Amino acid sequence: MNAIAIRSTHPAVVGVAAGLVLVVQLLHPDSALAADAAPAHGDCAQLTALKLPEVQITEAVAAAAGGAAKVTHCRVAGVIGKEIHFSLLLPDEWNHKFMMGGGGGFVGSVQNQAIESVNFGYATVGTDTGHQGGGTEAKWALNNPERLVNFGHLAVHRTSEVSKAIVKNYYSTAARRSYFIGCSNGGRQAMMEAQRYPEDFDGIVAGAPALNFTAIGAQFIKDSQVSFPDSHQLTTPLLPPETLKFVESQVLAACDSLDGVKDGVMEDPRRCKFDLATLPACAGDQAGAQCVTTPQRNALKTIYGETKNKSGVIYSGQPFGGEG
Repeated sequence: MNAIAIRSTHPAVVGVAAGLVLVVQLLHPDSALAADAAPAHGDCAQLTALKLPEVQITEAVAAAAGGAAKVTHCRVAGVIGKEIHFSLLLPDEWNHKFMMGGGGGFVGSVQNQAIESVNFGYATVGTDTGHQGGGTEAKWALNNPERLVNFGHLAVHRTSEVSKAIVKNYYSTAARRSYFIGCSNGGRQAMMEAQRYPEDFDGIVAGAPALNFTAIGAQFIKDSQVSFPDSHQLTTPLLPPETLKFVESQVLAACDSLDGVKDGVMEDPRRCKFDLATLPACAGDQAGAQCVTTPQRNALKTIYGETKNKSGVIYSGQPFGGEG
């Protein structure tokens, strides 16, 4: 296994180091697998003739290194059921493992947040979760319960099963380990896999999972309403990029050293108790680059504030840090 030398005992550095070691352990073959030669593989083009229930393989081509994939591989594309599209990369030098990556937002195109794992020898796949569209629009779901179920959980499960079958056919042996990794909506997909289909993967990484879509939607609407108070003018936000960058600098100046080291990074934004009243007020309440107006300050209070309904808090406020 590759080693990382850390010459610091600071908790933040040690914590980051532990995370890096975990990633290295996950992405590189363990000693037992590294000792094995890469298995022989079949003819990539012949995979278009592979018959699997409710699966149509539309493409199987030998691909040169390029883009995110830095190694030669077999690229397989297909459709599961009516409209679950997927793209599977099968490296020529396989490490006997399978890695599926999640998709962000409402997906809407074939996405694979783990696509670069192919460069470490993983067979890796991504899916559009059963619909086509923009990552932040959901009109595809209107009056279509099948797409809702596919996006909610089923498409990832079906894609993982189909991909494993293709992997087994191509390499003449099943994957020894299977993993899933995703962030945001991909993190939600990871959590759904763990809860609904625990047998699909040996290991799951759920980063920043976007759970409770109803509450998240309410938060997005709340924040958007104060960012664009005039519904007829949606091109210029109340808080332009330069204002957000200024706010970020003020927050960082106040909270950077809470971890004992002033290094331009907040270790834990939850510890930051920034007072918005300390932000300089713009003269005459006219917007400027190094100040905030009264409407801007009020908007920030709403954005950092909790999202509530008549029953109470339904979603936490935005954390301090990273505004710009």
